[in-house]
Amino acid sequence: MRTYVLNAQPHAHVRFRRAIERRALWLAEDAARELPNLSLVDALQLVHLYFERGSPKAEPAARRWLVRYLTEGTPSLRDVAKVTASLTARSDALAPEQP
Repeated sequence: MRTYVLNAQPHAHVRFRRAIERRALWLAEDAARELPNLSLVDALQLVHLYFERGSPKAEPAARRWLVRYLTEGTPSLRDVAKVTASLTARSDALAPEQP
């Protein structure tokens, strides 16, 4: 008799990818929670989805992503400025207009 051990990680990652493609925020969050480690690219896609949906989680998630970006790689100062400007533009798009 053979015993098979199933690993939930691939299944959760497939569900995460599908949720991102379908722009389904709560499904993406649910799948991301099941993953032992969300890649930097996947985390950024989740951040973008937060901004698209106007989630209050968007800005804190963007800050956490930026910290990961700085610590997990060696981006140039120019790259850091571009990424920060891009995230700021998404944040500004959500901000209520000032009179």
